Amino acid sequence: MKKLRIIFILAITSLVSISCSVLKTENTEETFLWKVDDGSSHIFLLGSIHVAKPDMYPLDYRIEEAYRSSDIVAFEIDMTKVDPMSIMKFMTYTDGTKLRDKISSENYEKVRQKFSSMGMTEAAFGTMRPWAAAITLQSNILNNAGYDQSLGIDQHFLSKATNEGKKVRELETAEYQMGLLSEFDNVGDSFINYTLESSEGPEAEVDRMIQAWKSGNKEELMNILDSSRYEYPEFEVMFEKIIDQRNTNMTKKVEEWLKEDKTIFIVVGAGHIIGEKGIINQLKKKDKYKITNF
Repeated sequence: MKKLRIIFILAITSLVSISCSVLKTENTEETFLWKVDDGSSHIFLLGSIHVAKPDMYPLDYRIEEAYRSSDIVAFEIDMTKVDPMSIMKFMTYTDGTKLRDKISSENYEKVRQKFSSMGMTEAAFGTMRPWAAAITLQSNILNNAGYDQSLGIDQHFLSKATNEGKKVRELETAEYQMGLLSEFDNVGDSFINYTLESSEGPEAEVDRMIQAWKSGNKEELMNILDSSRYEYPEFEVMFEKIIDQRNTNMTKKVEEWLKEDKTIFIVVGAGHIIGEKGIINQLKKKDKYKITNF
């Protein structure tokens, strides 16, 4: 079950952390950057990796040039507007319920030991909802393996846009994303159990994902996604909401923004852009846009 973690890295910005070689500046390989043109205006779509290491940079010059030429930069959510305390209300119980009440005693003891090894006490995680405990655990594991959310592609461009005074938009809200993740409490014990089973040695899978991104290998990245999604039918309903439905909503937003006389640089998880139900394929099916992959 080790690959399921990749879905979350690609598909949704991790808010929990709030409470290969360097790419050449000249590159002839494809990237995860697309230009969508409706004949009178265009937008750029960049598939993001939400965590990275320093050797992710510098990025391909075509990506940076697309950013520089844009009037507005858009993200899944604008992290500069997120209040960490407002997120906590989604992540924790406030009615006296405890994490130990929602998962098996065996899993709870394993979770307690994992968090304890990371320096977290029961006071810190004891009231977490199962999904929040699972993703917090995942996030800490990746951090300990050297992956940094602050080095993710979306955070890279959000920081640049903020420092340079570019206008920033968001496709969604933090509250909407938290509401979706909360539905994993319906399979909380299974999700916790998965997390515990896959908590050792995530480096190889994440490195594989990052290398696919660096080389513009959509097929490889899609294989990572497909091989994880359909192995776990108990999570399919949540996948449809977290991935498929959001892809459709984002596609509609892209089409709305294309009607504006502005160049917009949109950064979303790469898992939302590629694939049969991805944003790019949905736009291609409209048969009214010129779509170029760089």
